[in-house]
Amino acid sequence: MTALTVDTNRKLLGFLLRARRWVILAMLLSLHAALITEQGGEYQRIWFLVHFGLFLLWQPFVATDQEIKVYAVLLLFTITAVTLYFLSGWMIVTWLAILIGILGGKVFTQQAERRSRFYLVSVFYLFCMLLLWAIPVLLLGIHNIPEGAWFLITVLFPLTLLLLLFLPFNAEEETHTQVFDFFYSLVVFQLIVALGLGSIALMRVTDNQYFQALLLAVLGFAAALIALAVLWGPRTGFGGLRTYFSRYLMSVGMPFELWMRRIAELAETDIDSTRFLQSAMGEIASMPWIVGGEWQSPDGAGGFGTQRGFRNSFRNHELEVAFYTEVNLSPALFLHVRLLAQVIGEFYEGKRREQVLRQNAYMQAVHETGARLTHDIKNLLQSLYALTSLGVSRREKTTTGMERRLPSAYEDMLERQLPQLTKRLQSTLDKLQNPALGSSQVMLHAGEWWKDVLARYRDGEILFAALRDSDAMVPATLFDTVLENCLENARRKKLREPLIEITVNFYVEDGDHPRLVVADSGSPVPELTLETLFRAPVQQPRDGGMGIGLYQAARQAEQAGYVLAVAENAPGWVCFELRAAGAVM
Repeated sequence: MTALTVDTNRKLLGFLLRARRWVILAMLLSLHAALITEQGGEYQRIWFLVHFGLFLLWQPFVATDQEIKVYAVLLLFTITAVTLYFLSGWMIVTWLAILIGILGGKVFTQQAERRSRFYLVSVFYLFCMLLLWAIPVLLLGIHNIPEGAWFLITVLFPLTLLLLLFLPFNAEEETHTQVFDFFYSLVVFQLIVALGLGSIALMRVTDNQYFQALLLAVLGFAAALIALAVLWGPRTGFGGLRTYFSRYLMSVGMPFELWMRRIAELAETDIDSTRFLQSAMGEIASMPWIVGGEWQSPDGAGGFGTQRGFRNSFRNHELEVAFYTEVNLSPALFLHVRLLAQVIGEFYEGKRREQVLRQNAYMQAVHETGARLTHDIKNLLQSLYALTSLGVSRREKTTTGMERRLPSAYEDMLERQLPQLTKRLQSTLDKLQNPALGSSQVMLHAGEWWKDVLARYRDGEILFAALRDSDAMVPATLFDTVLENCLENARRKKLREPLIEITVNFYVEDGDHPRLVVADSGSPVPELTLETLFRAPVQQPRDGGMGIGLYQAARQAEQAGYVLAVAENAPGWVCFELRAAGAVM
């Protein structure tokens, strides 16, 4: 039985929602019948009872699928009974003004383009019936209605309701948007009241002629609305009344621009986020309607004033702010206070991000300094390893078991390399004490530097070739760094590809520009690695390294006026080249 009742109620509700157009039309027709019948008669009460019932089926305040409470039903029954019992003229006029306000509010709701004409015709009908019939006949008791007005009331106005049958009306849309704009409803209601009272007041000027007074009132309101429209948004000149109205709504009676300027100044001067937050809250405390406040932030908590009255809490990012006021905030003032809290929150979050960026920049500088010094120390260790391994290889044992030195240029190379190593060690120590110092270059003649390279790498695995001797000066530190990194990478590749050949070419171009080329006959560098090589650590290293050595070498070459680049990257020929910045590839 209960399931059957629920199903019946759902079917009835669906029928009422689909028939909403007919409900509105029947509501207006029953109202028209009640207005033109004998005032205070039984037929008028019956038609008004039908009208109120249809209005309850259509009303936009409570959804039709909600259950009405018992006290609400009793209140509606009492109001309806009292109205139908007395049914005086002023009650009917008041109800018409309220109904016009409700329908006028529906005109200005969302998606009004498709349904505003339907409600606009309804408002036009009620508006005419109120001014031409209800006020003069039911309220003022004027019975000598002009014949033209009588024809309009009894014939033409009811016929306008037939347009409701053809105008676009979406019943499904009405089921989801049973709302109306309260602000516009209030404006329309006040306009109707002002026009009606103005017509009654102007009757003293027209010798109690209502329709003449109504004409003067309508013309006066039309002129006033035209003047207001022109002043509200003029095409040229000043911004119009809407500018001042908008400024008042935004400021809510306080100099919002001055407060924002002060907050912006605090954001520029105060570096610390905690001090900025305290100063901004001090500016909030100067407002007369704020009695206190408190906040919770990642930097700590604080407050000002007294924590009493109405509490309004706001949260923006990781900052939570609460303001206390003596009176409950209106919706407009609440939005204004929320805007103030949001402005403070955004500036505060910006300050915190600045601190994080400074911290990250500092850590990045420390990391890059450490990586650069580690790279220098690694190169020094490689040079020391080459020297010591060469010294061991220069010894052999005699038949008696005694070691005998072979005549070689090892001592001469030590005499040349040890001062360079000493200078490079001193440069590394200087950068440890002051990371801002650049890399100091040890300058050697090109021929001397090339002889030292040949003396260090005489293992037969690398082919060396010099095209032309010259007296040009070479930044030995830079060239040693690039050569050691490129050869180390080539040796790693040779572990995977044993048959490749490694070649080193060194020559001096015209203009005394030295150039170093390190090539191998292995596989090319992957395109993904080549995009970030020399600019950042490699995202997907193939040989275990991340390209930090080449990255540091490229930066060192840039500081010295050189360029480290990949000259060729083809299968069987991968070529790294160090050249002067002005030289042509």
